[in-house]
Amino acid sequence: MAYLIVEYDFNPPLTEEGLQQAAKTLAPCLEVRNIRKLRSVISADGLRGYCEYEAPDAETLREAYRSARFGFRSVWPARIYDYLPPSGG
Repeated sequence: MAYLIVEYDFNPPLTEEGLQQAAKTLAPCLEVRNIRKLRSVISADGLRGYCEYEAPDAETLREAYRSARFGFRSVWPARIYDYLPPSGG
């Protein structure tokens, strides 16, 4: 499975109610394609956001969004990179 990011721009800003409705609409489209949502991050002003997924590939994730009629700015494969600088001591 690939680790993928979906980026969004919202205008008007996304509300909590809008976020819940989007998740409800998108869930069956993800499930049928064997896509697992990991996390969503929405800016404090509700204008931008991204979601992290595990999916077979980027095009399958795009198809899920299109079938749910949920817009997105981009979908791209990524890798998790955790870097903690050494503590200065």
